[in-house]
Amino acid sequence: MMIGETGSGKSTLINAMINYIMGVKSEDDVKVKLIEEKGKATASKTSCIHVYKINHLEGFHIPYSLTIIDTPGFAHTEGIEKDKETVQQIKDCFTSPHGINEIDAVCFVVKASDERLTPVQRYVFDAILGLFGKDIEKNIIFCVTHCDSGIPKVLASVSELSVPCAKDIYGNAIYFEFNNSDSSLNTSEAKDNINLGTKSVILTREVLKEREALQIVLECLVQSIEEVMLKTHEKERIVNILKQHGADIERNGHFEYEEKETRKKKIETETDATNCSECDSTCHHPCLVPHDAFIYFCEIFYWNSTCRICEHNKSSHRREKFKWQKEVVTVKKSYAELKQKYEKAQSEKMSVEMICEKLNSERQEAELKGIRLTEKARDCLQRLREIALKPDPLSTADYINLLIINEKSNRKPGFTERISSLENLQNQMTIRKGLESVPVTAAGEI
Repeated sequence: MMIGETGSGKSTLINAMINYIMGVKSEDDVKVKLIEEKGKATASKTSCIHVYKINHLEGFHIPYSLTIIDTPGFAHTEGIEKDKETVQQIKDCFTSPHGINEIDAVCFVVKASDERLTPVQRYVFDAILGLFGKDIEKNIIFCVTHCDSGIPKVLASVSELSVPCAKDIYGNAIYFEFNNSDSSLNTSEAKDNINLGTKSVILTREVLKEREALQIVLECLVQSIEEVMLKTHEKERIVNILKQHGADIERNGHFEYEEKETRKKKIETETDATNCSECDSTCHHPCLVPHDAFIYFCEIFYWNSTCRICEHNKSSHRREKFKWQKEVVTVKKSYAELKQKYEKAQSEKMSVEMICEKLNSERQEAELKGIRLTEKARDCLQRLREIALKPDPLSTADYINLLIINEKSNRKPGFTERISSLENLQNQMTIRKGLESVPVTAAGEI
Protein backbone atom coordinates (compact mmCIF):
# COMPACT_ATOMS: atom_id res chain seq x y z
CA MET A 1 0.00 0.00 0.00
CA MET A 2 1.38 3.40 -1.04
CA ILE A 3 0.65 6.39 1.21
CA GLY A 4 1.96 9.93 0.96
CA GLU A 5 1.37 13.64 1.05
CA THR A 6 0.17 15.31 -2.15
CA GLY A 7 3.29 16.21 -4.18
CA SER A 8 5.52 13.58 -2.58
CA GLY A 9 6.03 11.78 -5.91
CA LYS A 10 3.85 8.76 -5.12
CA SER A 11 2.26 8.47 -8.58
CA THR A 12 5.66 8.78 -10.29
CA LEU A 13 7.04 6.08 -8.00
CA ILE A 14 4.19 3.67 -8.79
CA ASN A 15 4.76 4.21 -12.51
CA ALA A 16 8.46 3.48 -11.97
CA MET A 17 7.52 0.24 -10.16
CA ILE A 18 5.42 -0.89 -13.13
CA ASN A 19 8.25 -0.17 -15.55
CA TYR A 20 10.66 -2.12 -13.33
CA ILE A 21 8.28 -5.09 -13.08
CA MET A 22 7.77 -5.17 -16.86
CA GLY A 23 11.49 -4.93 -17.55
CA VAL A 24 11.40 -1.45 -19.09
CA LYS A 25 14.86 0.17 -18.88
CA SER A 26 15.74 3.84 -18.47
CA GLU A 27 17.22 4.02 -21.97
CA ASP A 28 14.06 2.61 -23.60
CA ASP A 29 12.05 5.07 -25.71
CA VAL A 30 8.66 3.75 -24.58
CA LYS A 31 7.62 3.89 -20.91
CA VAL A 32 4.54 2.44 -19.22
CA LYS A 33 2.24 4.75 -17.25
CA LEU A 34 -0.25 3.20 -14.84
CA ILE A 35 -1.23 6.58 -13.37
CA GLU A 36 -1.68 9.78 -15.37
CA GLU A 37 0.49 12.51 -13.83
CA LYS A 38 -0.83 15.62 -15.58
CA GLY A 39 -2.07 18.48 -13.44
CA LYS A 40 -0.83 20.81 -10.73
CA ALA A 41 1.77 19.56 -8.28
CA THR A 42 -0.42 20.72 -5.39
CA ALA A 43 -3.38 18.63 -6.54
CA SER A 44 -3.66 14.92 -5.85
CA LYS A 45 -3.60 12.79 -9.03
CA THR A 46 -5.68 10.15 -7.25
CA SER A 47 -9.17 10.96 -5.94
CA CYS A 48 -10.01 7.57 -4.44
CA ILE A 49 -8.29 4.29 -3.61
CA HIS A 50 -7.27 2.18 -6.59
CA VAL A 51 -6.22 -1.44 -6.27
CA TYR A 52 -4.00 -2.58 -9.14
CA LYS A 53 -3.51 -6.36 -9.50
CA ILE A 54 -0.51 -7.17 -11.67
CA ASN A 55 -0.68 -10.87 -12.54
CA HIS A 56 2.70 -12.45 -13.21
CA LEU A 57 3.65 -13.03 -16.85
CA GLU A 58 6.70 -14.58 -18.49
CA GLY A 59 9.41 -11.95 -18.81
CA PHE A 60 8.49 -9.97 -15.69
CA HIS A 61 11.40 -8.74 -13.59
CA ILE A 62 9.81 -10.28 -10.47
CA PRO A 63 8.81 -13.97 -10.04
CA TYR A 64 5.38 -13.29 -8.51
CA SER A 65 2.12 -11.38 -8.93
CA LEU A 66 1.77 -8.05 -7.14
CA THR A 67 -1.11 -5.97 -5.80
CA ILE A 68 -0.53 -2.22 -5.44
CA ILE A 69 -2.99 -0.19 -3.35
CA ASP A 70 -2.76 3.45 -4.42
CA THR A 71 -4.28 5.94 -1.98
CA PRO A 72 -5.22 9.60 -2.60
CA GLY A 73 -2.55 12.10 -1.58
CA PHE A 74 -3.01 13.65 1.84
CA ALA A 75 -3.06 17.44 2.39
CA HIS A 76 -5.47 17.48 -0.52
CA THR A 77 -6.52 20.84 -1.98
CA GLU A 78 -10.08 20.04 -0.84
CA GLY A 79 -9.02 20.21 2.82
CA ILE A 80 -9.07 18.08 5.95
CA GLU A 81 -12.51 16.59 5.20
CA LYS A 82 -11.07 14.99 2.06
CA ASP A 83 -8.22 13.55 4.13
CA LYS A 84 -10.78 12.04 6.52
CA GLU A 85 -12.53 10.48 3.53
CA THR A 86 -9.22 8.92 2.49
CA VAL A 87 -8.76 7.34 5.93
CA GLN A 88 -12.32 5.96 5.68
CA GLN A 89 -11.60 4.54 2.21
CA ILE A 90 -8.50 2.76 3.53
CA LYS A 91 -10.59 1.36 6.36
CA ASP A 92 -13.25 0.12 3.90
CA CYS A 93 -10.53 -1.45 1.76
CA PHE A 94 -9.55 -3.74 4.66
CA THR A 95 -12.99 -4.45 6.10
CA SER A 96 -15.25 -5.00 3.08
CA PRO A 97 -16.12 -8.66 2.23
CA HIS A 98 -14.15 -8.50 -1.03
CA GLY A 99 -11.38 -6.28 0.31
CA ILE A 100 -7.73 -6.91 1.12
CA ASN A 101 -7.08 -9.85 3.49
CA GLU A 102 -3.31 -9.61 3.86
CA ILE A 103 -0.54 -7.10 3.34
CA ASP A 104 3.21 -7.30 2.72
CA ALA A 105 4.25 -3.65 3.02
CA VAL A 106 2.83 -0.28 4.02
CA CYS A 107 4.97 2.26 2.15
CA PHE A 108 5.11 5.85 3.36
CA VAL A 109 6.34 8.04 0.50
CA VAL A 110 8.36 11.08 1.66
CA LYS A 111 10.68 13.55 -0.09
CA ALA A 112 14.40 13.37 0.68
CA SER A 113 14.63 17.17 0.81
CA ASP A 114 12.27 17.49 3.78
CA GLU A 115 14.49 18.30 6.76
CA ARG A 116 11.65 17.59 9.15
CA LEU A 117 8.29 15.88 8.85
CA THR A 118 5.67 18.52 8.10
CA PRO A 119 2.54 18.80 10.29
CA VAL A 120 0.63 17.25 7.39
CA GLN A 121 3.00 14.27 7.22
CA ARG A 122 2.71 13.75 10.98
CA TYR A 123 -1.07 13.89 10.59
CA VAL A 124 -0.82 11.29 7.80
CA PHE A 125 1.31 8.96 9.94
CA ASP A 126 -0.98 9.30 12.96
CA ALA A 127 -4.14 8.78 10.91
CA ILE A 128 -2.84 5.74 9.05
CA LEU A 129 -0.97 4.10 11.93
CA GLY A 130 -4.17 4.37 13.97
CA LEU A 131 -5.82 1.97 11.52
CA PHE A 132 -3.35 -0.87 11.93
CA GLY A 133 -2.73 -3.50 14.56
CA LYS A 134 0.66 -3.82 16.25
CA ASP A 135 1.59 -6.84 14.14
CA ILE A 136 1.90 -4.60 11.04
CA GLU A 137 4.75 -2.52 12.56
CA LYS A 138 7.55 -4.55 10.93
CA ASN A 139 5.89 -4.19 7.53
CA ILE A 140 6.04 -0.38 7.48
CA ILE A 141 8.82 1.05 5.31
CA PHE A 142 9.76 4.43 3.82
CA CYS A 143 10.11 5.19 0.14
CA VAL A 144 12.23 8.34 -0.15
CA THR A 145 11.77 10.20 -3.44
CA HIS A 146 13.88 12.91 -5.15
CA CYS A 147 17.08 11.30 -3.86
CA ASP A 148 20.51 12.28 -5.16
CA SER A 149 23.17 11.07 -2.74
CA GLY A 150 23.80 10.66 0.96
CA ILE A 151 21.36 9.76 3.74
CA PRO A 152 18.00 11.55 3.29
CA LYS A 153 17.51 14.32 5.88
CA VAL A 154 13.89 13.33 6.51
CA LEU A 155 14.98 10.07 8.17
CA ALA A 156 16.37 11.93 11.19
CA SER A 157 12.89 13.30 11.86
CA VAL A 158 11.37 9.82 11.47
CA SER A 159 13.81 8.51 14.07
CA GLU A 160 13.25 11.47 16.41
CA LEU A 161 9.47 10.95 16.42
CA SER A 162 9.85 7.17 16.94
CA VAL A 163 7.47 6.38 14.07
CA PRO A 164 6.65 2.62 14.28
CA CYS A 165 8.30 0.89 11.30
CA ALA A 166 10.56 -1.93 10.15
CA LYS A 167 14.16 -1.50 11.32
CA ASP A 168 17.52 -2.93 10.29
CA ILE A 169 19.98 -4.70 12.61
CA TYR A 170 21.27 -1.30 13.77
CA GLY A 171 17.82 -0.08 14.77
CA ASN A 172 17.46 2.33 11.86
CA ALA A 173 14.28 2.69 9.80
CA ILE A 174 14.33 0.62 6.60
CA TYR A 175 14.01 2.87 3.57
CA PHE A 176 14.40 2.77 -0.20
CA GLU A 177 15.71 5.67 -2.29
CA PHE A 178 14.28 6.74 -5.64
CA ASN A 179 15.33 9.41 -8.13
CA ASN A 180 12.18 10.89 -9.67
CA SER A 181 14.03 12.23 -12.71
CA ASP A 182 14.40 8.61 -13.83
CA SER A 183 11.43 6.34 -14.66
CA SER A 184 13.33 3.22 -13.62
CA LEU A 185 13.96 1.81 -10.16
CA ASN A 186 17.39 1.62 -8.60
CA THR A 187 17.67 -0.05 -5.21
CA SER A 188 20.81 -0.99 -3.35
CA GLU A 189 21.76 -4.67 -3.34
CA ALA A 190 21.80 -4.67 0.45
CA LYS A 191 18.05 -4.09 0.47
CA ASP A 192 17.09 -6.35 -2.40
CA ASN A 193 16.75 -9.40 -0.17
CA ILE A 194 14.79 -7.90 2.73
CA ASN A 195 11.82 -10.12 3.56
CA LEU A 196 9.16 -8.31 5.57
CA GLY A 197 6.76 -11.27 5.58
CA THR A 198 3.07 -11.29 4.71
CA LYS A 199 0.68 -10.25 7.49
CA SER A 200 -3.01 -11.00 7.88
CA VAL A 201 -5.21 -7.97 8.54
CA ILE A 202 -7.33 -9.76 11.18
CA LEU A 203 -5.86 -7.68 14.03
CA THR A 204 -6.17 -4.57 11.89
CA ARG A 205 -9.89 -5.32 11.46
CA GLU A 206 -10.18 -5.69 15.24
CA VAL A 207 -8.54 -2.28 15.69
CA LEU A 208 -10.90 -0.72 13.14
CA LYS A 209 -13.97 -2.27 14.78
CA GLU A 210 -12.78 -1.14 18.21
CA ARG A 211 -12.19 2.39 16.92
CA GLU A 212 -15.67 2.47 15.39
CA ALA A 213 -17.24 1.52 18.73
CA LEU A 214 -14.93 3.91 20.56
CA GLN A 215 -15.99 6.84 18.38
CA ILE A 216 -19.67 6.13 19.04
CA VAL A 217 -19.07 5.88 22.80
CA LEU A 218 -17.02 9.09 22.90
CA GLU A 219 -19.65 11.08 21.01
CA CYS A 220 -22.32 10.02 23.49
CA LEU A 221 -20.02 10.57 26.47
CA VAL A 222 -19.28 14.11 25.33
CA GLN A 223 -23.02 14.86 25.28
CA SER A 224 -23.45 13.35 28.76
CA ILE A 225 -20.47 15.28 30.12
CA GLU A 226 -21.86 18.51 28.62
CA GLU A 227 -25.19 17.86 30.35
CA VAL A 228 -23.58 17.07 33.71
CA MET A 229 -21.27 20.10 33.58
CA LEU A 230 -24.18 22.42 32.81
CA LYS A 231 -26.15 20.93 35.71
CA THR A 232 -23.15 21.40 38.02
CA HIS A 233 -22.80 25.06 37.06
CA GLU A 234 -26.52 25.78 37.42
CA LYS A 235 -26.70 24.19 40.89
CA GLU A 236 -23.80 26.37 42.02
CA ARG A 237 -25.35 29.50 40.47
CA ILE A 238 -28.74 28.90 42.15
CA VAL A 239 -27.02 28.44 45.53
CA ASN A 240 -25.29 31.80 45.09
CA ILE A 241 -28.60 33.46 44.13
CA LEU A 242 -30.41 32.01 47.15
CA LYS A 243 -27.62 33.08 49.52
CA GLN A 244 -27.58 36.58 48.05
CA HIS A 245 -31.35 37.05 48.40
CA GLY A 246 -31.86 34.76 51.42
CA ALA A 247 -33.29 37.42 53.75
CA ASP A 248 -35.86 38.65 51.20
CA ILE A 249 -36.87 35.08 50.34
CA GLU A 250 -37.45 34.16 53.99
CA ARG A 251 -39.61 37.29 54.49
CA ASN A 252 -42.05 36.99 51.58
CA GLY A 253 -41.30 33.63 49.86
CA HIS A 254 -41.93 35.16 46.42
CA PHE A 255 -38.78 34.90 44.35
CA GLU A 256 -38.22 33.93 40.71
CA TYR A 257 -35.04 33.03 38.87
CA GLU A 258 -33.93 31.59 35.53
CA GLU A 259 -32.29 28.19 35.12
CA LYS A 260 -30.80 26.44 32.10
CA GLU A 261 -31.96 22.86 31.62
CA THR A 262 -31.11 20.08 29.18
CA ARG A 263 -34.23 18.62 27.58
CA LYS A 264 -34.80 15.86 25.04
CA LYS A 265 -36.84 16.04 21.88
CA LYS A 266 -37.63 13.57 19.10
CA ILE A 267 -36.13 14.26 15.68
CA GLU A 268 -37.39 12.22 12.72
CA THR A 269 -34.61 10.61 10.67
CA GLU A 270 -34.37 8.94 7.26
CA THR A 271 -31.96 6.32 8.60
CA ASP A 272 -32.45 3.97 11.56
CA ALA A 273 -31.36 4.94 15.05
CA THR A 274 -30.79 2.48 17.89
CA ASN A 275 -32.79 3.88 20.82
CA CYS A 276 -33.05 2.74 24.43
CA SER A 277 -36.61 2.62 25.81
CA GLU A 278 -35.43 2.61 29.45
CA CYS A 279 -33.67 5.96 29.36
CA ASP A 280 -35.24 7.51 26.23
CA SER A 281 -31.90 8.09 24.55
CA THR A 282 -30.25 7.42 21.19
CA CYS A 283 -27.25 5.15 21.57
CA HIS A 284 -26.28 4.90 17.88
CA HIS A 285 -27.21 6.84 14.75
CA PRO A 286 -27.12 6.00 11.95
CA CYS A 287 -27.26 2.25 12.63
CA LEU A 288 -26.78 -0.09 9.67
CA VAL A 289 -28.10 -3.24 11.37
CA PRO A 290 -30.92 -4.43 9.05
CA HIS A 291 -33.38 -5.83 11.63
CA ASP A 292 -34.17 -5.74 15.37
CA ALA A 293 -33.46 -9.47 15.57
CA PHE A 294 -29.81 -8.76 14.71
CA ILE A 295 -29.42 -5.65 16.84
CA TYR A 296 -26.76 -7.32 18.99
CA PHE A 297 -24.44 -7.05 15.96
CA CYS A 298 -24.40 -3.28 16.43
CA GLU A 299 -20.99 -1.89 17.52
CA ILE A 300 -22.43 -0.41 20.72
CA PHE A 301 -22.98 -3.77 22.44
CA TYR A 302 -20.43 -5.68 24.48
CA TRP A 303 -20.22 -9.47 24.08
CA ASN A 304 -22.61 -9.83 27.08
CA SER A 305 -25.31 -7.76 25.26
CA THR A 306 -24.83 -4.70 27.50
CA CYS A 307 -24.88 -1.34 25.75
CA ARG A 308 -21.57 0.55 25.90
CA ILE A 309 -23.48 3.85 26.00
CA CYS A 310 -26.34 3.51 28.51
CA GLU A 311 -25.33 0.17 30.08
CA HIS A 312 -28.82 -1.29 29.58
CA ASN A 313 -29.42 -4.68 27.97
CA LYS A 314 -29.96 -5.06 24.22
CA SER A 315 -33.56 -6.13 24.93
CA SER A 316 -34.31 -2.48 25.82
CA HIS A 317 -33.10 -1.25 22.43
CA ARG A 318 -35.04 -0.82 19.19
CA ARG A 319 -34.30 0.44 15.68
CA GLU A 320 -36.51 3.47 15.07
CA LYS A 321 -36.89 6.25 12.52
CA PHE A 322 -36.16 9.00 15.02
CA LYS A 323 -33.42 10.02 17.38
CA TRP A 324 -33.43 11.73 20.76
CA GLN A 325 -31.69 15.08 20.61
CA LYS A 326 -30.72 17.16 23.62
CA GLU A 327 -31.15 20.92 23.71
CA VAL A 328 -30.46 23.57 26.33
CA VAL A 329 -33.45 25.76 27.26
CA THR A 330 -33.83 28.61 29.74
CA VAL A 331 -36.85 28.27 32.04
CA LYS A 332 -38.31 30.47 34.77
CA LYS A 333 -38.63 28.92 38.19
CA SER A 334 -39.77 30.10 41.60
CA TYR A 335 -38.35 29.56 45.08
CA ALA A 336 -41.77 28.28 46.19
CA GLU A 337 -41.57 25.41 43.65
CA LEU A 338 -38.00 24.62 44.68
CA LYS A 339 -38.92 24.63 48.38
CA GLN A 340 -41.94 22.39 47.79
CA LYS A 341 -39.80 19.93 45.80
CA TYR A 342 -37.25 19.45 48.59
CA GLU A 343 -39.76 19.49 51.44
CA LYS A 344 -41.72 16.75 49.70
CA ALA A 345 -38.54 14.69 49.26
CA GLN A 346 -37.28 15.28 52.80
CA SER A 347 -40.72 15.24 54.53
CA GLU A 348 -39.79 18.28 56.62
CA LYS A 349 -39.85 22.06 56.52
CA MET A 350 -36.71 23.50 54.98
CA SER A 351 -35.03 26.89 55.24
CA VAL A 352 -33.05 28.64 52.50
CA GLU A 353 -29.84 27.45 54.15
CA MET A 354 -31.01 23.81 54.19
CA ILE A 355 -32.03 24.00 50.51
CA CYS A 356 -28.60 25.45 49.66
CA GLU A 357 -26.95 22.51 51.43
CA LYS A 358 -29.11 20.10 49.42
CA LEU A 359 -28.22 21.86 46.15
CA ASN A 360 -24.51 21.75 47.05
CA SER A 361 -24.81 18.03 47.72
CA GLU A 362 -26.43 17.51 44.29
CA ARG A 363 -23.70 19.64 42.68
CA GLN A 364 -21.00 17.46 44.23
CA GLU A 365 -22.78 14.31 43.00
CA ALA A 366 -22.91 15.80 39.49
CA GLU A 367 -19.19 16.62 39.65
CA LEU A 368 -18.38 13.04 40.64
CA LYS A 369 -20.52 11.77 37.77
CA GLY A 370 -18.60 14.11 35.44
CA ILE A 371 -15.31 12.63 36.63
CA ARG A 372 -16.62 9.07 36.18
CA LEU A 373 -17.82 9.82 32.64
CA THR A 374 -14.52 11.45 31.73
CA GLU A 375 -12.57 8.51 33.14
CA LYS A 376 -14.77 6.15 31.15
CA ALA A 377 -13.84 8.06 28.00
CA ARG A 378 -10.18 7.86 29.01
CA ASP A 379 -10.50 4.10 29.57
CA CYS A 380 -11.99 3.67 26.10
CA LEU A 381 -8.92 5.33 24.61
CA GLN A 382 -6.54 3.36 26.79
CA ARG A 383 -8.09 0.10 25.53
CA LEU A 384 -6.50 0.74 22.15
CA ARG A 385 -3.03 0.55 23.69
CA GLU A 386 -3.33 -3.22 23.69
CA ILE A 387 -3.87 -3.60 19.95
CA ALA A 388 -3.22 -0.39 18.00
CA LEU A 389 0.06 0.89 16.58
CA LYS A 390 -1.01 4.48 17.28
CA PRO A 391 -3.56 4.31 20.11
CA ASP A 392 -3.50 8.05 20.98
CA PRO A 393 -3.76 7.44 24.73
CA LEU A 394 -5.09 10.39 26.74
CA SER A 395 -5.07 11.06 30.43
CA THR A 396 -8.31 12.22 32.04
CA ALA A 397 -6.84 15.74 32.28
CA ASP A 398 -5.92 15.65 28.57
CA TYR A 399 -9.44 14.62 27.67
CA ILE A 400 -10.99 17.40 29.77
CA ASN A 401 -8.71 19.86 27.97
CA LEU A 402 -9.96 18.58 24.60
CA LEU A 403 -13.56 19.06 25.76
CA ILE A 404 -12.79 22.68 26.73
CA ILE A 405 -11.23 23.35 23.31
CA ASN A 406 -14.26 21.75 21.66
CA GLU A 407 -16.68 23.92 23.68
CA LYS A 408 -14.80 27.11 22.75
CA SER A 409 -14.88 26.10 19.10
CA ASN A 410 -18.55 25.03 18.83
CA ARG A 411 -20.06 27.66 21.18
CA LYS A 412 -23.33 25.75 21.59
CA PRO A 413 -25.95 27.14 24.04
CA GLY A 414 -24.68 26.89 27.61
CA PHE A 415 -21.02 26.60 26.52
CA THR A 416 -19.70 29.27 28.91
CA GLU A 417 -21.24 27.51 31.90
CA ARG A 418 -19.91 24.12 30.74
CA ILE A 419 -16.42 25.53 30.21
CA SER A 420 -16.47 26.97 33.72
CA SER A 421 -17.46 23.59 35.18
CA LEU A 422 -14.89 21.73 33.08
CA GLU A 423 -12.14 24.09 34.26
CA ASN A 424 -13.18 23.46 37.86
CA LEU A 425 -13.11 19.73 37.13
CA GLN A 426 -9.65 20.12 35.61
CA ASN A 427 -8.42 21.76 38.83
CA GLN A 428 -9.90 18.92 40.88
CA MET A 429 -8.14 16.34 38.71
CA THR A 430 -4.83 18.18 39.17
CA ILE A 431 -5.28 18.06 42.95
CA ARG A 432 -6.34 14.40 42.72
CA LYS A 433 -3.26 13.54 40.67
CA GLY A 434 -1.08 15.25 43.26
CA LEU A 435 -2.66 13.25 46.06
CA GLU A 436 -2.17 9.99 44.15
CA SER A 437 1.55 10.70 43.87
CA VAL A 438 1.95 11.15 47.63
CA PRO A 439 3.52 7.97 49.09
CA VAL A 440 1.47 5.96 51.57
CA THR A 441 3.11 4.37 54.61
CA ALA A 442 2.58 0.77 55.68
CA ALA A 443 0.12 1.98 58.27
CA GLY A 444 -1.86 3.69 55.52
CA GLU A 445 -0.90 7.22 56.62
CA ILE A 446 0.18 9.90 54.16
